[in-house]
Amino acid sequence: MQFYKEGTAHAETTFGEDQALLKQMQDVYSPILAKGPNQEGFSAPERANLESQAIEGTARNYSSAARAVGSQIAARGGGDIAMPSGGEMQLKEEVAAAAAGEQSREEQQITQADYEQGYREFTQATDALSTVSSHYNPTGYMAAATSAGSAAEKTASDINAEQNSWMAPVMGAVGALGGAVIGENPGGIFGP
Repeated sequence: MQFYKEGTAHAETTFGEDQALLKQMQDVYSPILAKGPNQEGFSAPERANLESQAIEGTARNYSSAARAVGSQIAARGGGDIAMPSGGEMQLKEEVAAAAAGEQSREEQQITQADYEQGYREFTQATDALSTVSSHYNPTGYMAAATSAGSAAEKTASDINAEQNSWMAPVMGAVGALGGAVIGENPGGIFGP
C-alpha cells in the first residue's frame, strides 16, 4: 500500500511539473506556430541591419568601380574638359546597372534567408511541442500508480490467504469432530 501511495503522490507531482513545463513550451512556441510555415524569421532590427549592410557594401563597390572606370576614361587622354563619348557613357551606365542588380540580388537573398529562418523556427517549434507532448503522458503515470495499487492489493490478499490457510484444516477437523459426535448421539450432545 505504501508503494501505491508513493506512486500516486509521484504521479501527481510529475503531472503538475509537466503541466508547468508544457505551459512554458506553449508560451514560447505557440506564437511561432500561429504564424505558420511561411513566416519571416528575422526580427525587424536583424533585417534592417542585413539590408543596411547590403546597401552600404553595394555602394562601396559601386563607388570603387565608378572611380576605376573614371580613371580608365581619364587615362585615355583628351585634355582638361573631356566630352564623354557614347562608349564611355555606356560603360558608366553598365557599372551603375551592375551595382543596382547586385543590391537587388543581395536584398532578394536576405528575403529568402528570412523566410528560410521562419520555416526553420516553425519546424523546430513543431518538433519541440511534439517531443514534449510525447513525454507528457498523464495516463501513463496514472496507469503506473493503478498498477502499483493492483499489485499492493494482490499482495495483501495473498498474505491474508496464507495467514488464514491454517483455518481450513481446523474447520474441517471441527466439522468432522462435530459430525462424529452427532453420529454417535443422534439427539445431539444435550439429547435424550
